[in-house]
Amino acid sequence: MAKNKWRCREYTPSGNMTGSHSFYAEAVITTDLTNDDLADRIQARTGFKSYEVEAVIAAIAEVVAEEVLESNRITLSDRKGTKMVSIYPKVSGSISDADVQANPTKYAGATKATEEMLTPDMLTWTLGATMGVKFSKQFAHDKQAQKVRFVATDEAIPGDDTPTPTPTPDPGGDEG
Repeated sequence: MAKNKWRCREYTPSGNMTGSHSFYAEAVITTDLTNDDLADRIQARTGFKSYEVEAVIAAIAEVVAEEVLESNRITLSDRKGTKMVSIYPKVSGSISDADVQANPTKYAGATKATEEMLTPDMLTWTLGATMGVKFSKQFAHDKQAQKVRFVATDEAIPGDDTPTPTPTPDPGGDEG
């Protein structure tokens, strides 16, 4: 079973920072895989040529970028149909009565916000991504935690392959 590395970090607030002294767990990322790396791994499983797989991965990224610009949600799933991730456009923006009252010139002396006052220039657009609940729970079930020291190179702590309890699977939804 593969090991997911983690380390313990210390938080000591100073000055005007909030919270109290504490320790917290932090995942250690071992490798950042590129399209080339993924293509090589997929080639080993499927027999497709690495350059063909890389072209498909790049095309997926391009199609996702185009589709979210058309207000579409893209959901990637495994072979069993379990949702891995959904990628979608997100927007935020608001107007309140307080905003209107603070700027009487802009809103012609109005005191109440109206739908028409929330204009496109007041919106902030980003992309959102949501992990599938079943996919995430399967990861949590299958991983094995290994604590490492926080040094320039995260080295394993001998004998600290702390087993983590296996959670009880929840038959809940696939979004979250």
